[in-house]
Amino acid sequence: MSWKNESLNRLFAPKSVAVIGASDKQEKLGALALLALNTYEGNVYPVNPRLESIGNRTCYSSIQDIEDQIDLAMIAVGPQHVIPSITDCAEADIGGAIIFSAGFKELGGIGIEHQKKLREIVDDAHIAVIGPNCLGAGNPNIGLNATFFPHPVQMKSGSVAMVSQSGGVTGLMLYRASDSGLGISKFASVGNRVNIDFHDLIRYFRQDAETEVICLFIEGTEYGRQMVDEMSLTTPKKPVIVFKVGKTPASRDAALSHTGSLAGNSDIYSAAIRQAGGIEVSGVSEMVDTAYLLSVCKHRPQGNRVAIVTHTLGIALVAAQTLELNGVELPNPTEETASKIQSMLGMSIDIPIKNPIDLLAQGWAQPKIFADAFKTILNEEYYDAIMIVFAPNYQDDIGGGIPIDKIVDASKDVAKPVVSILSSPNSNKPPGYEVLEAAGIPFYSSPQRGAQALANMIRVSRKKKGKPLDD
Repeated sequence: MSWKNESLNRLFAPKSVAVIGASDKQEKLGALALLALNTYEGNVYPVNPRLESIGNRTCYSSIQDIEDQIDLAMIAVGPQHVIPSITDCAEADIGGAIIFSAGFKELGGIGIEHQKKLREIVDDAHIAVIGPNCLGAGNPNIGLNATFFPHPVQMKSGSVAMVSQSGGVTGLMLYRASDSGLGISKFASVGNRVNIDFHDLIRYFRQDAETEVICLFIEGTEYGRQMVDEMSLTTPKKPVIVFKVGKTPASRDAALSHTGSLAGNSDIYSAAIRQAGGIEVSGVSEMVDTAYLLSVCKHRPQGNRVAIVTHTLGIALVAAQTLELNGVELPNPTEETASKIQSMLGMSIDIPIKNPIDLLAQGWAQPKIFADAFKTILNEEYYDAIMIVFAPNYQDDIGGGIPIDKIVDASKDVAKPVVSILSSPNSNKPPGYEVLEAAGIPFYSSPQRGAQALANMIRVSRKKKGKPLDD
């Protein structure tokens, strides 16, 4: 339905926002929603018939009293006031709406009836609604945080869209994205999904020029077939990453009372997601790690053969095991290549060169050796992707320097994904990681997480090529 995309365009990129139920009491949702809009670049209009102003903003008795055309209405009133408020919005010809209030489908009984009535109104008025019973939505590219939760961390704008049923998981996804340096195009906490469900947002983000990767946290949906159909149309163009809960009895029951979701058969969900070309992950961290790799890396692997170049074999073995457990192959270098690397090391005895390719202490203390070995392996035709595993020491001029510039230069000439594992604390990223990212080489501090993300990329790339998957 084209009107949904048109309405969602106004919702995610509004020039004006009205907060219905705006408040001057700081603990109220209406006050928190106004506070969350402090970074927004457009016009903000509080609506509350009991107040003349809030701070330095004039307060309006009704959304219909605002002379400006309203693109987005944030509704922060009790459930008994939602339908009158959305009726006013329909008469004011708003673009889209976000309804925070609980008390609808998740309650069953009368709540289901209220949500049905709400849907009739918004569908007739062609208003796309995020919610009810949700955290909200946002667009970091314009500073829009249309939630009742001012971000405790700065959101980096980027190309990854995030959709979650749960408001709490929406926050968790955004926090992990911030920790990883992942840039967000748009996000939405869809809650009870009155008329915007997963299939609607997949379709919208498929056509959204700012979005390159789509992440979904799913409790359940009554539109599973439509979701899979939209995913099938989207994955040839943009990756779709899915974390599905409701796979155990307790989580299934909780999903129904949380957002009124029918969790469904988990095996059927998983099979459908794979068939549609989606990437199913086991948690939020894996979702963010995979999205980060797909958004940073400019190239996609042609096959599933990976080489690991390192000076620290123990860390590399963690990555190797993770890759192999996911069906990725780690073939040894050819005899000719192995001989070249042995010559670079200059050891008095021949050191067996296998995969992971261990350059020993020489690879750590002498950056030229690491750079030359990397370039040699990168140019081996039968390797489809390269992983660098390095332990920087954070000290200038005392060895342990990763030759970042030479790695970047070599990577420019070869259309293969390169992933870097730089052993480091999350709180103190190593010098130069930004240079790698800017060159399309994602950085991870954990070998297991980086390897799992690369394995996910390889799995979806092989699916696109029609090759059998190992899972």
